[in-house]
Amino acid sequence: MEESDRKRIFLSPGEVVCAAEPTLITTVLGSCVAVTLWDSRRHIGAVNHFVLPPGKSPHDSARYGDLAMAELLQGVEGLGAKAGDLRAKIFGGANVLSAAAQDSVGAANVRFALEELERRGIRVVARRVGGQRGRLLVFNTETGEALVRFVAETENLPSAP
Repeated sequence: MEESDRKRIFLSPGEVVCAAEPTLITTVLGSCVAVTLWDSRRHIGAVNHFVLPPGKSPHDSARYGDLAMAELLQGVEGLGAKAGDLRAKIFGGANVLSAAAQDSVGAANVRFALEELERRGIRVVARRVGGQRGRLLVFNTETGEALVRFVAETENLPSAP
């Protein structure tokens, strides 16, 4: 399938996308974490984008890691994926707010994602996490490939007249 023929989705914080058809899913991460899941037998892929580790939220929201992971797994299983066939990749978790913070929100998000995947018996095959810069992620649900690059640092541009 030509890349231009694939469905394209931009994933915002607190969202989850699960797809059984070829889809390119793009998101931008700072301290947030995205977990991709891919079932190579069935060519089913999914991504979440969560902002905070598990916490007490007044609303059910996939902005929290526990709810985002549950929604991600329910979504791929609903499309026919089997937990034993899933492979995970983890992205994000940068310490973008304070270089001095020892236990940043990003680090807590990464730690939660790793623990949750291990608890569920899902193998992590790649990770690009930490650091102090945001990342752009493009996930291909047809192949399971994830392309990631650092977000360029901002420039001081003159104001509009």
